[in-house]
Amino acid sequence: MAFSEAQAIRLFTRILRRRNPEIVRAIGDDAALYRDGLVVTSDAYFEDVHFDRSHLEPSAVGARAVCGTLSDIAAMCARPAGVFVSLMMPPGMKPAELRELYQGMDAACSLYDTEVAGGDIVAAPKLGLALTALGRTRTPSLRSDARPGDYLFVTGDLALAETGRLALKYGLDARRYRRAIERHVLPLPRIKESLKLARDIHALIDTSDGLSTDAGHLATESRVRIVIDYSALPIADETRRLIQELRLSLEQFVLSSGEDYELLFTSSSPDLPKRILGTRLTRIGRVENGRGVYLRREGRSRRLKPTGYDHLALGNV
Repeated sequence: MAFSEAQAIRLFTRILRRRNPEIVRAIGDDAALYRDGLVVTSDAYFEDVHFDRSHLEPSAVGARAVCGTLSDIAAMCARPAGVFVSLMMPPGMKPAELRELYQGMDAACSLYDTEVAGGDIVAAPKLGLALTALGRTRTPSLRSDARPGDYLFVTGDLALAETGRLALKYGLDARRYRRAIERHVLPLPRIKESLKLARDIHALIDTSDGLSTDAGHLATESRVRIVIDYSALPIADETRRLIQELRLSLEQFVLSSGEDYELLFTSSSPDLPKRILGTRLTRIGRVENGRGVYLRREGRSRRLKPTGYDHLALGNV
C-alpha cells in the first residue's frame, strides 16, 4: 500500500505521544519549538531524489542542503544556532569531492553566522545528507496562526527554482535562465527577511513543497480558508520563457513547483513594503472563515488540491 506524505504524518501523530512539556510545538510545523525559544529541524537530501550530481558540483550539493535546512529555521522566525550533518558516503567518493562538499556547507553557514557543529559518517550506495539545524527565536511564527481577515504574502518569485532545475535538465541556454539556475543551485533561505518581518507575521511556512501544498498546510493548521489571487502571483520572465519552450501549463507549474524556499505568510497589514532587504514581497491573497485553499482567476473561484511535491508519491522516490 502506497502512502502519501500527509498520510504518513497523520499516522505518526496518532502513534507518537507528547511527553515533554517543554516542547510547545512538535510534528505539524516547519520545526519543533521549545518553551525557551529553541527551534530544531531536520532534513534529508539524497542523490537522484533531491539533487542530480551530473549538473551540481559537490560544493553546490553541500551549500544547497544547508540552505534548504536553514529555510525551516527562517520559517519559525529564528536565528540559526548550529547545523549537524550525517553524511551517507558512496563508494568511490574522492577526497577532493568530500572536501568540496563540506566547503560548500561551510560557505552557506558563514552567510548566517552559524557552523557545522558535528554529525556522523556512514557508508551508503549513493550520496546522502541528513541535516539537523538548531535556532533561537523570541517571536516564533507557526503555521497555525493565520486569522480570518489576514492577507497572504510571499517573498521572491514563485517556481523560479524549478525553472532553473528544468533549464539545467534539458540543457537550455543558461544565459537565458541565469536567475532561475542560481535559485535552484543556491536557494538562500529568507532568514534575515523573516526576522525583519517577524512583528507583522501571523502564520508562516516556507515554500519547499509548492504553493498549493504549502498554502494548504497553513489553511489546515489554522483551520481557515485561503483564497489566492492568480493575477497577483509573482512570476519571473524566465519562468514564462521556460513554459513557452517546454509547452507547459503556467498555472499548474506555478502552483505545484517546490524548493523555492521563499516565505509564505499571513499578516493583518495589507500594506507591507514592496521589498524587504532587497527581496520582492507580494500580496497574493486573503484569509477567510471556512476551510481549504481556493484560487480566484478571472472572477471565478475554485478549490485547489495540493499538487506540490510529495516525498512519498510514486515517481518522487
